[in-house]
Amino acid sequence: MEQQGSAYLIDQYITSLKSVLDQIPLTQIHQLVALLHQARISGNQVFIMGNGGSASTASHFVCDLGKNTRRSDLPGFRVIGLTDNMALFSALANDEGYENVFSQQLANLIQTGDVVIAISGSGNSKNVLRAVEMANECGAITVGMTGMGGGRLGQIVQLEIRIPSYQIQQVEDLHLMIEHMVVSALREIEADQTETLIPVELPAPILQKAEALVADARRGERLSAPKPESERAAGKADQRLRKALEEALNSTGASSGSLIKLDETGQPDVGLIMRNGQLENARSEQISDVINHGLAGWVIRHRIAALVGSTSHDPRWLRRNWDERNDHSRSAISVPLMEEDQVVGVLTLVHQQPHRFTKQDLARLTRLTSLITPAASDSAIASE
Repeated sequence: MEQQGSAYLIDQYITSLKSVLDQIPLTQIHQLVALLHQARISGNQVFIMGNGGSASTASHFVCDLGKNTRRSDLPGFRVIGLTDNMALFSALANDEGYENVFSQQLANLIQTGDVVIAISGSGNSKNVLRAVEMANECGAITVGMTGMGGGRLGQIVQLEIRIPSYQIQQVEDLHLMIEHMVVSALREIEADQTETLIPVELPAPILQKAEALVADARRGERLSAPKPESERAAGKADQRLRKALEEALNSTGASSGSLIKLDETGQPDVGLIMRNGQLENARSEQISDVINHGLAGWVIRHRIAALVGSTSHDPRWLRRNWDERNDHSRSAISVPLMEEDQVVGVLTLVHQQPHRFTKQDLARLTRLTSLITPAASDSAIASE
């Protein structure tokens, strides 16, 4: 009778688990694949955390992302497990309280655009919530893998993947299964599918936090063509585009760069190129190439900044015949100019050596884009 009872419970568990599996949020899982692939090619860090069984899943996730997604045609993941350094973890718990063990680790490492994955069945672990709140404040992209009702965590993350079950064992089972699904997708994904992996249907909060990479530019005024009736304003606006490009190169040590301005229909309006110390207008075929096949076009379509450590290993970079002949790798950085949710231009810089640009350069370039706004241009013109 006892064996029959245990057999019944096992069968019941399997039946119930199958039912929950049929209800897992596939759309959100695809979105997580997209966000992680974006982090991989952009060089952003990925942090993963959890408590108890979720800590084990977090460590498993870190292991699989770091090892089982390695490919010769794509950069590796910069993934860090916040549960895995027991000396640091226990020191923080002992000296600053268990509720701070994750947030204090993030305080030393988190940067704008990083991805933070929090795993919590209840969604109410204080140490997880504090870390996610910090990550949100820093402009990171936050993901919650939850169960039950989602708890507080489900309310404050930008992307929630909730297991529709109130049995913690099943929640933990499926969290691990989802981790394996995501890693498998990232391992097999086609490098040239990058553009299709950031779906336009991502929820608005995710897009807003991804755009935090260029937060200053998002808050900028519209970069629009000067009014036809004002020839003087047109000349001054053009000068400011040139000045902005020159200052961007000087402040970052870049060897070359380009600035493409879009008109109200989203088509290239002005294109400037600086190389070998010479500033020139870009030819229409040059603009077309980078918009359709290059990094600038990728930034325009996805509305987020890009930091490329090595142009030889990044599928977004348009490699030309010269690159192929010389097998020459460089570093690049590209920032969209935004008006609310619309891209109105893109500024791209290149350094002759790989891995020369930093996140500080990204922030600096973002701030410089504020020079290229109608408000800035109008006030400067008026003062003259």
